[in-house]
Amino acid sequence: MEASKARRRSGNSKLDKVAFMRKSWLIALVIGICIFSNDRASAWGPEGHAAIALIAEGLLSSNTEATAHNLLAQGGDKDLVSIASWADLVLSAAHREGPLRENHEAAEFNRTFPKSAMWHYVNIPLGAVSYEDARNFVDGENVIHAIEGCIRTLESSAPAPNDLTKVQALRLLVHFVGDIHQPLHCGTGFYSFTDGEAARLVTVPAEVIGKPSDRGGNLLFYDSSPIDQLHALWDRVLVENIDHDIDYRVLADYLRRNYLPKVTQITPGDYHLWARVWAIDSVKVANLAYSGIKFGVAEFDANGRPTSIAVTLPANYIEVNRARAAQQLVKAGVHLAQLLNAIQWR
Repeated sequence: MEASKARRRSGNSKLDKVAFMRKSWLIALVIGICIFSNDRASAWGPEGHAAIALIAEGLLSSNTEATAHNLLAQGGDKDLVSIASWADLVLSAAHREGPLRENHEAAEFNRTFPKSAMWHYVNIPLGAVSYEDARNFVDGENVIHAIEGCIRTLESSAPAPNDLTKVQALRLLVHFVGDIHQPLHCGTGFYSFTDGEAARLVTVPAEVIGKPSDRGGNLLFYDSSPIDQLHALWDRVLVENIDHDIDYRVLADYLRRNYLPKVTQITPGDYHLWARVWAIDSVKVANLAYSGIKFGVAEFDANGRPTSIAVTLPANYIEVNRARAAQQLVKAGVHLAQLLNAIQWR
């Protein structure tokens, strides 16, 4: 066991100094890793999702704002910020955790949609540069199809009995637009392994078929703690390092002042398919997120599946990538507002 831990130590002194700012979130994240080890829950954390929603609120047209708030009121919700993490909370409720664990709607939702954990992410190789490159990896339930499904529900005259309600569709849409802009919720590393040698990252889509992935960085450990993994670093550490605060309002204000003026372009094409464009954009950022990482030896379970890969991150990893994380958070807020303004609400 000690030898296993030692292999994960990277010697990155700067990362050793990164303080997780709330003890409660540390506990929650460890629980989350155990519960959702095959899924990618809690992209950006509550702070990041709330900041995205707050940015979007300020960019809504008056008609969209009134329509969305009227719909939210039907579900007892106040604004976009109040629903930004509902998708994560309802997942926790499925495992008898969190504030919705006794909530009847959450229980019914989880019975009706037992695979909803898969709606938070999509596994696309890092080398994909177009949706055509990703076609072999987007079948089934994933964040792209989930966003497209939410749009259909909001534009339908009356949802089917076993479909999402319109309130649920809006709650999920606000969250999933945030998720799809977290690079490691779209891009994932695939690997080849040779006994006793370092893992070899494979990025070309045609070459990764059948190879194991790191589940969006969830298997990449840069130190000995179960939370010292690349996915958690993007979910929370980078977010908290953007403005060195844990208040989503402070974060949103910082992002507006420093990044919002740079993000104004409307996504091209049919808004019903915008999620496909956003996913590929996130994969391109994920490719940058893996840049400079040195891969070490992997550990495997009894069936030969990798359970962890030791990695060493570049010394300036946080400094370089927190700006990328900030840019993605702002893109998420802008794109969410543009999508809500484009939807033909019914």
